[in-house]
Amino acid sequence: MFHYFVGKIRHLGGEILLQNDMFGIQVHYLGKQNQGEFFLYPHLDDNRKTIVYFCFDTIEQKILFEWLLKVNGVWPKTAFQISQLPQESIQQALKNVDVKFFQAIPWIGPKSAKKILIQLKGTFDVEDMQRMDIDQKLYKNIVTSLKWFGYGADQIKSTLQNYEGTVTKDNMSEVIKRIISQI
Repeated sequence: MFHYFVGKIRHLGGEILLQNDMFGIQVHYLGKQNQGEFFLYPHLDDNRKTIVYFCFDTIEQKILFEWLLKVNGVWPKTAFQISQLPQESIQQALKNVDVKFFQAIPWIGPKSAKKILIQLKGTFDVEDMQRMDIDQKLYKNIVTSLKWFGYGADQIKSTLQNYEGTVTKDNMSEVIKRIISQI
């Protein structure tokens, strides 16, 4: 199995290959470089009885991916999506206890987002948990309120996720007005 590879990325049809002069490997890759050093994580896919290679530009991305796989309920594709995000954005989301940041990633719901936040942050702070629960309740209240007016839940959620700023009980009516104006 490979863990480190020097070569270049090729796109053939819908597949991505990492190759050098000797051979190539089919990989999952979301990075930006076309050639150079790559870090690989071989994952045994039990469903297909094959090895799937996840390819990373940096060792830090690979380490984060490996760590995320240890979080209960986080599967390889989800961990791969998270590991591709800018490290600064992840650190900012952890600092702000931003559940919405992780929920914006495909296949992550409220419970998984909370688990990821808690485990990545490395500490269990009761105040952070309370803040996550309050944020989640406000989020649900806004979606429920606007659904009564005939707006689609998906539209509301995507607009709410793009909302800049913090949603609080005090500014909830402002947030709802802004969301209505953007839908």
